[in-house]
Amino acid sequence: MTSPFAPTAIAFARAAAAATAKNTGMANNGNNARMLQAFRRIVRSRESARRFEPHASVPDRAWRDILEMTMTSPSGFNLQPTHVILLRCPRIKAALSEHAMLGFGNQYRTKDASAIAVFCADLEPSKRVDRIFQMERDSGMRPDGYLAVLRVAASFLTGEGTTASITGGGGGGSSTHLSTFLKQTFTHALSPVQPMPTMENVESWSYKNAGIVAQTYTMAATAHGLKTCMMEGYDARRAKEILRVPERYGIPLMVATGYGYGEEPAAHGLKTCMMEGYDARRAKEILRVPKRYGIPLMVATGYGYGEEPV
Repeated sequence: MTSPFAPTAIAFARAAAAATAKNTGMANNGNNARMLQAFRRIVRSRESARRFEPHASVPDRAWRDILEMTMTSPSGFNLQPTHVILLRCPRIKAALSEHAMLGFGNQYRTKDASAIAVFCADLEPSKRVDRIFQMERDSGMRPDGYLAVLRVAASFLTGEGTTASITGGGGGGSSTHLSTFLKQTFTHALSPVQPMPTMENVESWSYKNAGIVAQTYTMAATAHGLKTCMMEGYDARRAKEILRVPERYGIPLMVATGYGYGEEPAAHGLKTCMMEGYDARRAKEILRVPKRYGIPLMVATGYGYGEEPV
């Protein structure tokens, strides 16, 4: 026999489910709005620093978090052709400033900034394909069809190939990748018939990917309260010699990073608590504070209980 309360119970359950779904949707919308607001503040607060506070040290945990966020950057075919050298050694920064940087602005920024992020672009990305293919297959996240064409597509579209000299009618010579030239000719011929990819040489493809990584790095550093300045004014050959970068890599850009000149260091996600409840006499004895000084307050600083370190 059907209970007389069954229709009411069913209706109540449906109403509760609808209310839960509505509340969940509202909560998601609220979270998205807060994320958008936070990201908007980061984007609008980013500016190219003219000067950095010299000798200012950024905590290792902050650098670690910035680089971990930087590693999430997308790349063509997930080949991840960009490496980042985080240069913090004052001696090497001084050598880079004196012997490779162009213009007074870049020179003193290189010396004063807490670190210089040097972005190295792989000019032989085909050497990465086998490793990335294995990683993609092991992850199980890519369909078989994608894996079947990954090697061929990556080789075709990255623009890597044999270098040849092609002389124009005016008698001047220019260096270009012969394979890229042939691919460009092929795709240009077929473009009126069907959509074809834009062919680039390997420098353009790899440097473009490095630019994406550099932008992610810059936003991550800004989120930590740091100032940045992207720099292209340098002698790349000299920079590679000083930093001992292999010939396989190019250096499309560097990003000077640190605290803005005259600015207070950022908290980097730390919590604080001002304290006045202590025996000042005993505190001075423990800390060996001279009698001429008083201790008006203390500030406890650290991560909140249960929070993940930033």
